[in-house]
Amino acid sequence: MESLVESARIRVSTPAGARRFRSPKWSWRWVAALCLIGLMIFLLAYPVALLFLKSFVASRPGQPTVWTISGWVAAFSDARLPMALGNTLLLALGRIVITTALAIFFAWIVTRTDTPFRGFIEMMLWLGFFLPLLPMTMGWILLLDPHYGLVNRLLTEVIGVAAAPFDIYSYWGIIWCHLAFSTSVRFMLMTPAFSAMDAALEEAAMVCGSSRAGVLMRVTIPALAPAVLASTALGFIRSLESLEIEMVLGIPAGIYVVPTKIWDFIHWEPPLYDRATALCSIFLLLILLLIWLQSAFLGGREFTTVTGRSHMSEVLPLGRWRWLTCALCLLFIALMIVLPLATLIMGTFMELFGHFDLEKTWTARHWTGVFTDPVFLRSLRNSLVLGLGAALGGTVAYASLSYLIVRSTLPGRRLIDTLSWLPWALPGILISLALLWMVLSSGAYVKLAYGSVGLLILAIIIKEMPLGTQMIKAAVQQIGAELEEASSAAGAGWLNYFGRILLPLLKPTMVSVGIIVFISAIRDIPTIIFLSTHESRTLSLLMLDYIAEADQEKAAVLGVFIVILIFAMLLIARLLGFRRPSLR
Repeated sequence: MESLVESARIRVSTPAGARRFRSPKWSWRWVAALCLIGLMIFLLAYPVALLFLKSFVASRPGQPTVWTISGWVAAFSDARLPMALGNTLLLALGRIVITTALAIFFAWIVTRTDTPFRGFIEMMLWLGFFLPLLPMTMGWILLLDPHYGLVNRLLTEVIGVAAAPFDIYSYWGIIWCHLAFSTSVRFMLMTPAFSAMDAALEEAAMVCGSSRAGVLMRVTIPALAPAVLASTALGFIRSLESLEIEMVLGIPAGIYVVPTKIWDFIHWEPPLYDRATALCSIFLLLILLLIWLQSAFLGGREFTTVTGRSHMSEVLPLGRWRWLTCALCLLFIALMIVLPLATLIMGTFMELFGHFDLEKTWTARHWTGVFTDPVFLRSLRNSLVLGLGAALGGTVAYASLSYLIVRSTLPGRRLIDTLSWLPWALPGILISLALLWMVLSSGAYVKLAYGSVGLLILAIIIKEMPLGTQMIKAAVQQIGAELEEASSAAGAGWLNYFGRILLPLLKPTMVSVGIIVFISAIRDIPTIIFLSTHESRTLSLLMLDYIAEADQEKAAVLGVFIVILIFAMLLIARLLGFRRPSLR
């Protein structure tokens, strides 16, 4: 795990002269730190270990344990499993190749060139990260459905093409719907490394006669191989967990992936937990193999691009080509973000989703039907409680972890730092199933925890721990330890220092983390899909249910409402001084 995450994060060194403030040899803070380590092991390592062990148990929760390998045998005897594994890897590799190339291009444009409107381009790519996947997919269905899609109808009825050229229910359709979000995530991970690279390396290559494209391919990308490979590895892991788009577009076309097979096993009657956990164990093996390959490739190689001497960060002049790069970036934004969103909004006012030839095409009754539905109101309440609970609880937990990692002298702080990265190496569907098994194995606590919004909050806090902890940790590292020493010398206790000095300084970063966690909670499906019930169902899960029931009109309305909710949260955050998170 260490090799993967070391190349993904940017370390911010402690200011010169700053020393760790040493706690007394034994105090309540040490007890709290040890309890925190134990809690992290219980919440992160224990569920994953339990998940693997339960793949060898044939009995259902609450029954006497029966050890067997029948779950593995049955899972691998499924005739559709090889195809599901192949589809999973094929879709993941297809997304990785395309989105990595796009992310490298956009990161280079925004940080290394004089392309116009770079700030706007960066902002819109961040917006692509915040937009939920399922509503955007609904927009693409209205555009590229082979029967009623706007683009296909335009080509067949107006231009005269013989048959619909595009089919959203296909391998390429699934990859296409993932492009905006996956490219944005990869762009976020690569941008800090591109910004920190010394421009003198590129200028030296140009002096030697290399073209601008040659500089990018022969100097910039090879020098930033750790960031590119780490982003690729993490993106591959994220690709393995994808569920909602594969369910909506893949199942109608007979394209099954491992997450949809796991979902099938859990929803069979009775649930086939042993087969589901066996398939999840395959994820763990794939992830371990991926980490080992990345470590083997980078081990012993030199990639120093930021040194102790001052370095140049001037942008690369593109001349007349800068307008072409600007046009390409704006075209991607318009095509992948603006177009499906605008189409989705139009679809909410259609009498029958996708049908433009009805006597009465347009109506607003679907909005009224959704907003007056008690199920919607309950799901809205659950989503808001989930988002706010995860945002508040997560920021407090991440701030505590960050302080312990940066400022304490506890030997276990490096273990805490490593454990905090573990959720990023686990697909959300695996986290969901692991927590489900932990709850089902807890005996008397099943009725208390299973299906509660509190359990969903815990799952989201765990899922967003890597990003939240590392963002706040970088901010803590920039605050000199002498502030804590001065407050202690003045007689202030640690709680006074933490509440009156440290937290106000961390407020901008904590607000940013809270916003990201809130939006992630609102749109998440894989991490909570096995943990929710009808009573704790969120808006995103309700939208998935609408699609499963072929109620596309209500699903479109709910998708637009989720987007509006996210935009409203971003606007409120902007008024409160929210800044786009950055590790530059």
